[in-house]
Amino acid sequence: MEIQLQTILQPDPEICVEEALYFHRKGEEICFDGYFNLFYIEKWKRYTRLEKLQLSIKTVGYQMLRLYYNRECVDEIKLEESKHVYTIEFPWEKYTDGVFWFSLVSDEKCKMQQISGYYMGVCEKITHVAIGIDICTYRREEYVLRNLKVLCERVLQNEELQVSKALWGYIIDNGKTLDAYEPLQQYLKAWQERISVIPNKNAGGAGGFTRGMLEVLEDKEERQLTHVVLMDDDAVLEPDLFVRMYGFLCVVKPEWKDIILGGTMLREDKPYLLFASGETWGEGLIKNANKNLDVREYENATRENLITTKLEKTLYSGWWCCCYSLNVVREDNLPIPLFLHHDDIEFGLRNQKNGIVFLNGISVWHRTPDSRVVGSNLYYDIRNDLIEITQQYSQKMAEKCIWRFFWKRLLIRLILNRKKEVSLVVRGAEDFLKGMDWLWKQDPEKLHLKIRDVEEDGNWICWKKSGRVCLKLIKERKNAVLNYQNKTGLYTKKSAWMKYLSK
Repeated sequence: MEIQLQTILQPDPEICVEEALYFHRKGEEICFDGYFNLFYIEKWKRYTRLEKLQLSIKTVGYQMLRLYYNRECVDEIKLEESKHVYTIEFPWEKYTDGVFWFSLVSDEKCKMQQISGYYMGVCEKITHVAIGIDICTYRREEYVLRNLKVLCERVLQNEELQVSKALWGYIIDNGKTLDAYEPLQQYLKAWQERISVIPNKNAGGAGGFTRGMLEVLEDKEERQLTHVVLMDDDAVLEPDLFVRMYGFLCVVKPEWKDIILGGTMLREDKPYLLFASGETWGEGLIKNANKNLDVREYENATRENLITTKLEKTLYSGWWCCCYSLNVVREDNLPIPLFLHHDDIEFGLRNQKNGIVFLNGISVWHRTPDSRVVGSNLYYDIRNDLIEITQQYSQKMAEKCIWRFFWKRLLIRLILNRKKEVSLVVRGAEDFLKGMDWLWKQDPEKLHLKIRDVEEDGNWICWKKSGRVCLKLIKERKNAVLNYQNKTGLYTKKSAWMKYLSK
C-alpha cells in the first residue's frame, strides 16, 4: 500500500517565501535540497516499517531529474516532453542514514515550468490513524481565524491528501470570545462536523490544552481517534505538517507506536532561523542545541543532531506543536495544573520513556520566548521549575537542586537591583512551598491577576523578604519535595481536572 509521506513544498506567500528553505538554484538545475524537502533516512528507517521510498512527481518544463543521497547523484532520469507524471524509486535498501533529495534540470525550450508531487512510502500494512487537533486560545480571534482557514482550505477540503479525512479540530476558548467573532463563525458553520469550539475558564495553557485532551478522549471511541496534537493559537502553520505526521504514524513500527512526534519551531520574525528542534532540561536549565540555526544552508539543515535518532530519550517538545498517542495521553496521565509555562516540559519529561522524534516539515513559525515581556511569567518560571525539580530527582538531590536553582536567580536580581523581579522570584518560591494541595485549590485566573499586580518593594523590604524566603526554603524544602512527590499524581487525573476546571 502507498502512503503520502511528504509533499514537495515550494515558497508560499501565505506561509513562507524564503526560497532557500525549499530549494537552491545552480544554473539550470534546481536542487530540492532545502530544509523542507529533505528526507531524513535514519529516522524513517528506525521508527517505521517503510519498505520502499518513491518520488511521485508531476513536472512540466524540465528535461532531467536526478536523485541524490547526501551530495552524491545516485540516479538520473531523462524526462520526456510528452510525459509529465513519474514514479521513481529511491535506493531505500542501500542506505541507513543521511538524506535523500532530488533535482530538476530546466528545459530551455519550454517557457512554462510546473512541479508538484510527494515522497511516497510503500508498506504492506497501513495502521489506522485519526488525530484530534487541540488548539488553546485566549482572545486571539484573528490568529485562530488565520490557522482555521489554513487547516480547512489547505488540508480538510483537499481530497487529494490522504490525511484530509483523518483530522478533527478542538478549539479551546479560554477567553470565551469566539462565539461573537463573526468571520470565524462562517468557517465553523461550514465545518461543524469536524471542528468544535469549547468554551473554557481561563485556566492558562495547561488548563486549555488539558481540556482539549479530555475532549479528544471523550470522542476517542466514536471517532476512532488515536492521537492528539497540541498547537499554539498564534503559530503560523506549515499545513504539510499534517501530511507528514499522518504518513509517519501510519507506518510506525509496533514497538514505537507511542512515540511522541515533536514539532520544530522556526522564528516568525526571521523565518529561516530554526529556534528549536527538541530541547533538554536539567536542574531548571533549558538547553537548546539548535537555537537560531540558519536552515537555508544545506550543511545546517543536515547537521548531525537534526537527522540522528540518538537523542530520542533525552529531548522534549514545546506545545507550539506536539503530537501524542492516546495511549500516552490518558484519563490517568494528564498535565499538572501549572496555568502556564513549563507545563509542556513537565509532561514531556514525564513521558520521555516513549521516545520522541522531530521531522523536518512538522514545523510552525512562532514568536520566540526571548521576544516576550518577562512580567508575571517570571513567577511561573520560578514556581514551576521548582515543582519540576521535585518530579525529576530523588528527594535528597531535589533538595540540593532547589536551593542551588533558587539562590542563583534571586541573587543576580538583587545585585542588579531589579526589585519587581525580586518580588516575583520571592512570590514564586513562597507559593511553591505551599504544596500541591494549595496549588490545585487556587482559582487560576484570580491567582494570575494577583501575580500580574505584584509591585516592587523598596530596597530594605526587598532584602528583608529575600532573606526571609531563603530561611524558609532551607527549613521547609524537604517537606515540600515530599509533598509534590507524593501528591502530584493525584492531580493529573481526569476527576481532579474536571473539578479544577469547574471552579
